[in-house]
Amino acid sequence: MRQYNRYQQEVSNAKVLFETIVETSPLTTAQKKTLTQISSKQNWSNRVQIKIIRLARTISDLAGDERIADQAIWEAMTLRCWGQNKQMTIAREK
Repeated sequence: MRQYNRYQQEVSNAKVLFETIVETSPLTTAQKKTLTQISSKQNWSNRVQIKIIRLARTISDLAGDERIADQAIWEAMTLRCWGQNKQMTIAREK
């Protein structure tokens, strides 16, 4: 329901144009800086950063936040790191 109200169409955060997310839920300067710094250290591509922002938007929606919360960005980045570590572990086991 939140996504429908925000985008005025039946589309999810995962499928909406990224430009629309940026227009409707802009990151703060501090959030951009944090994401850039962590992405640089983790060697994440722009595509990965976009996925993190989309996930953070969804996490914020579930928490009832109008804007993308700092905590949601941290949670999305943590999930990304956890996913990478899990993939590496599985690859080593094969």
